[in-house]
Amino acid sequence: MTDDLLTLQEAADELKVHYMTAYRWVRRGDLEAFKAGGRLRVRRSALDEYVVARRVDTGVGAGRSGGRRDWSVHIGRLHDGLRDGDAEACKELVQTVIGDGATAGEVYTKLMTPALHRIGEEWSTGEINVAVEHRATSICTGIMGGLSDHFRRAGPRRGVAVTLTAPGEEHGIASTMVADFLRGSGWEVHHLGTQVPLEDLRTFLTIVSADVVCVSVGMPLDATMYQGLAEACNGVQLIMGGQGTDLSIAEPLGITVLDDPIELVDHLDENLGGE
Repeated sequence: MTDDLLTLQEAADELKVHYMTAYRWVRRGDLEAFKAGGRLRVRRSALDEYVVARRVDTGVGAGRSGGRRDWSVHIGRLHDGLRDGDAEACKELVQTVIGDGATAGEVYTKLMTPALHRIGEEWSTGEINVAVEHRATSICTGIMGGLSDHFRRAGPRRGVAVTLTAPGEEHGIASTMVADFLRGSGWEVHHLGTQVPLEDLRTFLTIVSADVVCVSVGMPLDATMYQGLAEACNGVQLIMGGQGTDLSIAEPLGITVLDDPIELVDHLDENLGGE
């Protein structure tokens, strides 16, 4: 019995992924392939086995009988898709994971954030350039737009929050995640995004009566920026978080530092939440 041979491009087409994503799977040993006539070939049987393997590890949600969710596998696949610019593959992976029982919050914290951290590390070491890094962020931003409805919650308002990215940073994806988590916890959120001058933030807070201001920090900030943010908040509780946050600078200024959106929501429920 003969086994059909496919080119790697044909295999990628059947898997509905970018050619380079399939190539990475081959290099990683996930998808079996061999060279024939100077070109990579994939046996039909190997492709079918790989399709089944993907269905098994992405198709069983956590909490189901005998099931598990291998986040490390998903992170690797999302990273590959982001690096290759394969937006459709990234979207399909997220939809599959959501369909298998993961929450949108888990997608943010356990899948998207680690994958973006890998992209950021590759940019910092010069392995990829800023165009690739920005494209990856744009793909994730688009996916998050499709997940926003998962964070909508009916019921009484728990308080008013303002979310933004630290001045000087161009990427607002972390603060957008924070805004969604807060909405999902019942907070009214005014999301200001990126590049908000301190004086404009101060003015905004005289118009909007906020209970808390949440600032996402990706890159290290000068101590004067912490001081400026605290002064702009003018008594409104200021919470900062992210890889660039320096507890030793923030704490003496009365700024609360939290590690992630889940910890933020828990903190607010315990300290500031309404009925």
